Amino acid sequence: MHGRLAGREYDEEIISVVIEQLKADNYLSEERYADAYLRSRLKKGETPWLAAQKAIQKGADERVVNAALAELNDFFDEQQAARELIKVRDAAGFRFEDERVWQRQARFLRNKGYSSATVLRVLNDQVGDSR
Repeated sequence: MHGRLAGREYDEEIISVVIEQLKADNYLSEERYADAYLRSRLKKGETPWLAAQKAIQKGADERVVNAALAELNDFFDEQQAARELIKVRDAAGFRFEDERVWQRQARFLRNKGYSSATVLRVLNDQVGDSR
């Protein structure tokens, strides 16, 4: 918020006063932002730790993001989330005869932040299910 206002050439003192007032009135909340950002990224199929890293890169307070991350990790099942993501991505069914398709799916899951062990386990389970 500070960067946006500074980019519009507002006086530094006015920016500080406005931001403090917004925080006092509970219009700005790092906790709500971190929680909402992480949940939105989870809905897009990312893992919590990847979403947290992106939130920190966007300028969120690392301490607040880590607290929100700890809450999300309590209910996040990485393997189940990866399975659901594969089902959504390839609803017609996995074509395992083609190694390129398997590799593309593995790359997709890795780019969403899933561990190599989870990717292998989920994709190999899908191979077993399709035969």
